[in-house]
Amino acid sequence: MDFSTSLIDNTTQHNTFYATNSTDSHLSLGELSGFITQLLSTLDLQELGTVYYQQLNTLLPVVGFSLSDFDSRWVYGNAKISSTLVDLPLKGASSTTGEQAHAYYYISSPLSLSQRETLFQLHDLFGKQVQHALSMLRLQQMATKDVLTSLGNRAGFEQSMIRQLGWAQRHNDPFALLVIDLDNFKYVNDNYGHREGDKVLVHVASHLVNVLRDEDEPFRYGGDEFCCLLDCQTQQQLACAAQRIQHSVNSSGYLRGLGVSCSLGGAIFREGDTTGSLFDRADSALYRVKSSGKNSYHAA
Repeated sequence: MDFSTSLIDNTTQHNTFYATNSTDSHLSLGELSGFITQLLSTLDLQELGTVYYQQLNTLLPVVGFSLSDFDSRWVYGNAKISSTLVDLPLKGASSTTGEQAHAYYYISSPLSLSQRETLFQLHDLFGKQVQHALSMLRLQQMATKDVLTSLGNRAGFEQSMIRQLGWAQRHNDPFALLVIDLDNFKYVNDNYGHREGDKVLVHVASHLVNVLRDEDEPFRYGGDEFCCLLDCQTQQQLACAAQRIQHSVNSSGYLRGLGVSCSLGGAIFREGDTTGSLFDRADSALYRVKSSGKNSYHAA
C-alpha cells in the first residue's frame, strides 16, 4: 500500500484543504443512530472496516480507507494518487509491529469545516468499536491457541480458513494451504517418550514461525500435523514456501538426529472451493507424498 500522498495532520488547520464556506450540516440524529447501529453489529475487525467504509462513502467524499496497520490487505475503496490522505490515530490500538495504529482516509475533494468535524466524530466512534473488536480478538486468540506450541490450534485454523475463503470469494484474491505431517514422529514418542515428542513439536513450530512471512499463518492442526495459510497466488509461490519450510526442518541438527523430517501437501484456492474441498485437495496431496517415500512436497 502506497501512502505517498499529501498527509494531513488532524491537529492543524489547513485552509487549502478545508473549505471555509459550506452549508453542510452535522450528522442528523437518525444518521448518527444508524451509523452506531451498523458499527455495533459486528466485532470482527476486518468486517468492521467494511461496514465503516460503506457509511463513510455515503456521508463524505472518502474514496478509500485503509486499516493496513492491522493487515496490509485491509484496504477499502480506491486509494488514488490524486487523493489526499488523512491519517488519524486509533487510540488504544497497536499495529502488528507494536506501534500506534492509524486509520487512513483518502479524500477526493476538500472537506468543509462541517465535514471535517463529521469525519472526526465518525472516527472517534469507529475507534471505540475497534477497541471492542480487538478485545474480542484477544479473547478468541486465547481460545484458539495451542498451549504447547503457541501456534493457532484447530479451531483457530478453521476460523482463519473461513475468513480467508470469504475474502478470496469477495475480492478474487487466491490464497494457499499447506498441510504438513512429521515423518517418523511416532518413532520418537515410542523410543524417547512423549516429553521428547513435545520438544519436537515446539521445535518444528519455531521453524514455521521463523520461515513464514508476517502475512502467513501457521497452525498446529492436531498431533504431529501442522497447517499453514499462505498469501500465495501461484503454484510456484506455493512450491517456494514449501521448499523453505522443508529446508529449514531438514537443516535442524536436533530433528535430523531424531530422524524427523516433514512431508507437505499443498493446494491453492479455486473458484467454487469450500473450506472442505480446499483442505481435501491439500490432504490428498500430502497422502501421495507419505505413500511414496515421505520427506517431499506435492501440490493438488
